[in-house]
Amino acid sequence: MRTIDMKKIFAIGVAILTFAACNMDFYPSDSMTSSQLKDNTESAVYTTDGVYALFKDNLPYKGETSGDGGNMYVRHLFQLAETRGDNVTISGHSTDPFTGPYRYEDVDNTKNKYYFWWMAYKIIYAANSNIDGLEGVNDAKSLHLLGENYFFRAIAHFHMVQLFAMPYVCGANNPGIVLRIGMNYQETKRSTVGECYAAIVSDLKKAIDYMDQGTPRGDGSYVSAKAARALLSRVYLNMGDEHLDDCIKICNELIDGDPNHKPAALPAAPAAVKAVYSVATLSDYPKHTWDSPETIWCVRHTYPNDLVSEEATIGAMYFASGDLSETAEATAHVGWGQWFWSEELIELFKRYDDNRFKAYFYPVGTKTFAPGDPVTHMVCFPEKGPDGTDFCTSGYVLGVTPAADGSYSFTYEGKSLKATPVVENGYTRYYLNDNLTGDATFGKDGKSPAYVRDDLAVEVDPVSGEETVVGVRNKNYVRYFNTKFSGQDEQVTFSSPVILRWGEVFLNRAEAYARKNDPKALEDVNTIRTRAGLPDDAMFTAGNMHGYDNLLDVVLDERRMELCFEGDRMFSVFRNKKALDRRYVGYHPWEVINYDDPRIALLIPATETSSTPGFEQNNQKKN
Repeated sequence: MRTIDMKKIFAIGVAILTFAACNMDFYPSDSMTSSQLKDNTESAVYTTDGVYALFKDNLPYKGETSGDGGNMYVRHLFQLAETRGDNVTISGHSTDPFTGPYRYEDVDNTKNKYYFWWMAYKIIYAANSNIDGLEGVNDAKSLHLLGENYFFRAIAHFHMVQLFAMPYVCGANNPGIVLRIGMNYQETKRSTVGECYAAIVSDLKKAIDYMDQGTPRGDGSYVSAKAARALLSRVYLNMGDEHLDDCIKICNELIDGDPNHKPAALPAAPAAVKAVYSVATLSDYPKHTWDSPETIWCVRHTYPNDLVSEEATIGAMYFASGDLSETAEATAHVGWGQWFWSEELIELFKRYDDNRFKAYFYPVGTKTFAPGDPVTHMVCFPEKGPDGTDFCTSGYVLGVTPAADGSYSFTYEGKSLKATPVVENGYTRYYLNDNLTGDATFGKDGKSPAYVRDDLAVEVDPVSGEETVVGVRNKNYVRYFNTKFSGQDEQVTFSSPVILRWGEVFLNRAEAYARKNDPKALEDVNTIRTRAGLPDDAMFTAGNMHGYDNLLDVVLDERRMELCFEGDRMFSVFRNKKALDRRYVGYHPWEVINYDDPRIALLIPATETSSTPGFEQNNQKKN
């Protein structure tokens, strides 16, 4: 397939998207009107392809003469969603505005939020204009384009209501976001969460209907009817238990197919997405997501046009190469490498020999042992940081060997400590004989968890004899990089991020079954575990739950591993009315966040609330 140069298409076809930068009072330019699209439907190809470009473009905003390299819809989407869960630990304050949302300490004037908000409505306006121009055109090509634009309008509204409103399960009558359905609107006000979700469902159903009748375009970088179905299954999961059967029905259509579907049969999921994904296959996936059978829809980035900066990508926060020393850090490497795996996520993966973990887990400075050398380990554990109440650092001791009973004894800051193994939920964990966090409710019986890891290398200066631990940042965080967004076109921090893929579809159906307490959930979980290369004895059955008490916890843990770093975790926890335990090492407050915590809804950009009379801001104060 011919590679599309989205930048050129944007210049040709998206002049219609120009609008005022402030309070969503949009106006079309005179380059192409909706009536002209009806007369020349071929133009709709260009204007629709221009919408794809908006997901990744960095356009001038707020007085800029050119786009800020870090301002991209998809980058802000992944950052605002993923950093607010419990998979990522961040090494300290950054000039990048992700720090506030990560810490649940929100302000209303940061560029990540105002650019994301602005661009989301730019996408919605463009989709509205295309829909207006394509309605009533009945050839297969135009019908598919019409469905694509309904999808764009739905997904932009969905991302917004997820980030800027409380979860649906907290109340459908809570304030949502501003709905822009069609070109004719009179006022700017917030619809309810329930109204927003109803509009999103309606748009996705239309998208499915039109694209089912139309002619699909290209590979996984294009929206398809299966992408609309996959997104709809996700939307239904977020709408409470009354839509679980709807979610299952949509997933059944995707996974099992429907030979009797009209106007054309629905194919089943590709056989490849149920087979084992080797470490090599998983490692290679970020390099060309758009042509993988796993991908349902990704935001295709092309090199070099879409690599604005090696430091302003999703992958740049998770990985860095080159000189990682503190003195050379700012100039001698590619990528920032400031976001690491949380210890509890690592513990989940370490239960089994998991291909996903081996493919994406990249420890920095792991020690290599020569033949005959005694193998030693590092023991690390959380302890309160310097202020005693806020972020938590990682205490660690290198070169520790296990005793005959599997325990690890060592001295840390003059204190004798021992990490003792405990079989918990079917696998071994370690707990200290002390609590260094100051939180007696944390850990097990008041004892802090400890984590046994591969030992880190130590470099010794030949002149001074000073030792430097390789792989530890500021002696507070053990660096475990993530390669899930690296390697495309041989660029360290470059990828085409995936928005929808088959792994989620299986887990959407599994979650819906689990919430109905239906053991069919285990079949889909086992499909995911089979794909990850886990052995037969790691599979779940009704008679062997591997230490779990209920189906939903099985699914949520599997979902956490399968979709880690993809912006899913926070929403999965809160829609199931569970609390998010963020008591782990990182530059964030030591706390547990409940599903109804008002801080979940991000503050709306001040550019909107200050310029529109009566526009309601989110209240983040707890009652």
